[in-house]
Amino acid sequence: MLSEKFNVRFYETDALAHVSNTVIAGWFESGREPIFRIFTPELDLKNWPLILASYKIDFLEQLFLGKPVEIRTYVARLGGSSFDTYQEVWQDGKKCASGTSTMVKFDYKTSKAVKLSDSERKLLNEHWIDTTN
Repeated sequence: MLSEKFNVRFYETDALAHVSNTVIAGWFESGREPIFRIFTPELDLKNWPLILASYKIDFLEQLFLGKPVEIRTYVARLGGSSFDTYQEVWQDGKKCASGTSTMVKFDYKTSKAVKLSDSERKLLNEHWIDTTN
């Protein structure tokens, strides 16, 4: 599991006085940065090897300003050229949101998916979670 903790920022709240639902996708992307570094340690945007194929977020509890949050990131599925990350947002000891993103290793020059290498698979497996329960 990868974990990132930070304080909710004022601009992330909405007129209903809680964290805007649009913020969670950005938090999840930030939480995937260590996963991105498996593929490009310097986060070289000129040679970016991944695309986001899909994501789904479930909102379970409201999130509020003034209390820290934790983003937990796991790998939930490994395919030939794709993988899923499963992520959670925690605040005050409660899971407040969860989501799954599908990432694909991609060659932009050929516009085709590329097989995950054995070393990439090994590093991704270090963050494995079984979500079938």
